[in-house]
Amino acid sequence: MAAANTISGPGYSVEIPPGYTIAQSNPMAGYYRLLPPGVSPFSIEAMIQIRSVQAYELQPLLQTLYSLENPMVAMQQCMSLELAGILGMQPCRQAQMAQGPAHIREFDAMNYFGIPLRLMDVVMTSPQAAVEVLVAITLNNWTQFTAPCMEFFGHIILAGAPTSPQQLVAVVDEDRKDQVEYRLVGPNQQSISLTALPTSVGGITIINVDASIRTGNINGTGIAIGEHSIAKVNWDSASNNASVHP
Repeated sequence: MAAANTISGPGYSVEIPPGYTIAQSNPMAGYYRLLPPGVSPFSIEAMIQIRSVQAYELQPLLQTLYSLENPMVAMQQCMSLELAGILGMQPCRQAQMAQGPAHIREFDAMNYFGIPLRLMDVVMTSPQAAVEVLVAITLNNWTQFTAPCMEFFGHIILAGAPTSPQQLVAVVDEDRKDQVEYRLVGPNQQSISLTALPTSVGGITIINVDASIRTGNINGTGIAIGEHSIAKVNWDSASNNASVHP
């Protein structure tokens, strides 16, 4: 396992933020599996996987992404990711990132150790390239790893797309303190909503939002007060199942 400053593949490059390590790679195929700062390879609590998507792959990949409500498709995805089961599926959504249009699918799952995870499957496109980015974070400890994982999206450079600095902010809605939403904000103040994480999981409080508002940050990520745009996620403490509400 080695540290790196920049990774690249067909149609893209990423400047790796400090503290990241490469767990697996196939540079010719543009495939990398990365561990964010603080993650041990022996007890992986978060990881990012990025790969180049060739033009002929793009439409079948998007079709699969939008078909995950189908139990059979979801089961196949579950098996390919070595998960014990999917707990809750959020609607697939589109976002206009700085690099171009992106398709985002989030779902919660259980691994074979009984630990609940949040997974993001994101297909980012530009006029000349596309990548698929898979993010997995343990829900029981998401406050430590979400910021570096979300910042990663702002470092991706796609061929044919403009580049611009982007800042990550954690958005707290004072009327919906059951979750924290993460957004990338560009120089024109246009924001892209990436994910929203629950403040409690299975009846266990993960983060005290009021205390975080007083400090103004969540593990180094500045807090902004505003309305949430991503669906609310409710966790059933008895069954550990997630459900999504507008």
